Amino acid sequence: MTKKSLVRYLALSLGLIAPGESRTLMLDIFEAFLSAHFSQEPMDIHQLIEKIAQIQGKKSKDVNPKAVRYHTLELKKKGIIEKKAGKYRFSMPPMAEDDELGAALEYVYMQNAKTTFDKIKLAIATLKHMR
Repeated sequence: MTKKSLVRYLALSLGLIAPGESRTLMLDIFEAFLSAHFSQEPMDIHQLIEKIAQIQGKKSKDVNPKAVRYHTLELKKKGIIEKKAGKYRFSMPPMAEDDELGAALEYVYMQNAKTTFDKIKLAIATLKHMR
């Protein structure tokens, strides 16, 4: 597999994009975060835009900062990335001893799944009492 296809596979698996999605900005943002993670260099929004421009083969002025901020906020809401001291990076679980990204993403998704199922149980219990 190529680097692009692996990034796409991960983004699909994590639900960041839909199958057949033709817009690639989220993929480029995700690839930029992967690159920053592997080089252990968190990025501010300007560095992120620069990295996306490199990935796209464009000049940074051609990258839409509003769209980058929107997708970055979506990743932050999902708990995938965090912002500390003005720099973005993948969220790491509390008490993590290393920066193992697979374990970090698993932790985030398991926490989100638990929260979702707690809400589902509450909704079912509420429905049960409404009969």
